[in-house]
Amino acid sequence: MVATPDEARSGSREPESYAWPLVAIAVAIAPQVLIPARDRIGPLGLVPAIETAAFLVMLLIAAKPGPVPRGARGTILVLFSLLVVANTVAAGRLVLLVLNGSKLGGQTLEAKRLLVAAAIVLLANIITFGLLYWELDSGGPRGRVAPATQYPDFHFPQIGVEGLAPPGWQPRFADFLYVAFTGAVAFSPTDAMPLTVRAKALMALQAMISLGVLVVVLARVINILPG
Repeated sequence: MVATPDEARSGSREPESYAWPLVAIAVAIAPQVLIPARDRIGPLGLVPAIETAAFLVMLLIAAKPGPVPRGARGTILVLFSLLVVANTVAAGRLVLLVLNGSKLGGQTLEAKRLLVAAAIVLLANIITFGLLYWELDSGGPRGRVAPATQYPDFHFPQIGVEGLAPPGWQPRFADFLYVAFTGAVAFSPTDAMPLTVRAKALMALQAMISLGVLVVVLARVINILPG
């Protein structure tokens, strides 16, 4: 017997905790603050400031029982979208910098600095898109347990097929983080399939960021590119 997606999602009515998403944001902030400024490329304070704002808004939601305050989810989506834009710009700037001979301020950047910059961009790429997928899909963590859920943005194999997961299974943050990880390293979905145009567009953008950074930076570091 095959359960419908609505039946599969209706088993548990408890929304997911915000604990792990908050930990993920803290992990994204840490290297941008702890790594010396001389080893980083790009705006030093803008991205951590946006991440901190998202952290505080999510912390307020987590601390308040009951429904999400009006406008809070929209604020989170705006902040996550700004992070995607900022990370896209950072990745583009890094690629252009490498193609320009890794010269910044009249100085040629060493391999260590390029690798650090690439690692920060890729880490932010995975965490930011994982958070965005988590908050978008089916109305977010609260929407996924509501009686009338929105159409899902992702189709997980555990939903709709009996025997792959307990009744009432629903994707959690770790599942969306894994989707973001595979999108960054495999450049394609390997677990959940994107269903909506926005999910497909976001996965395509994430793959382009990761592919550009990995190919160009690694090629420069091992001296494949001239200059």
